[in-house]
Amino acid sequence: MVVRIRLGRGTPLPGRASGNSRIARLGATLLTIVSISAGSFGVWRIGVDLGWSGDFVFTSGIFSHWQVWIAGACAAQYCGWRLARYARRAAQSKRDAEAHSETAAGLPVVSNV
Repeated sequence: MVVRIRLGRGTPLPGRASGNSRIARLGATLLTIVSISAGSFGVWRIGVDLGWSGDFVFTSGIFSHWQVWIAGACAAQYCGWRLARYARRAAQSKRDAEAHSETAAGLPVVSNV
């Protein structure tokens, strides 16, 4: 014998999606700035290797290679892109949940999109 219990959806609990989406958006913005900075260091290092610019700030060590700076810029930009995507989805799900609760309460739905 199989017993199935079906529960209604109920009212959605106020989650942390909006707070997380704000922090994710901030992180995406900061990672974009970091990516631009790392990319400019990479281009500067390439310019030093080709003799087009002056001395580079790091003369030895791991940070004296342009490949490290370009790879860091790509990684930071990818992480920023993922965070921005997460923030958009969290904000969209929050708007959908608010619209659903307003519709269930009989209130008119106004879209801000």
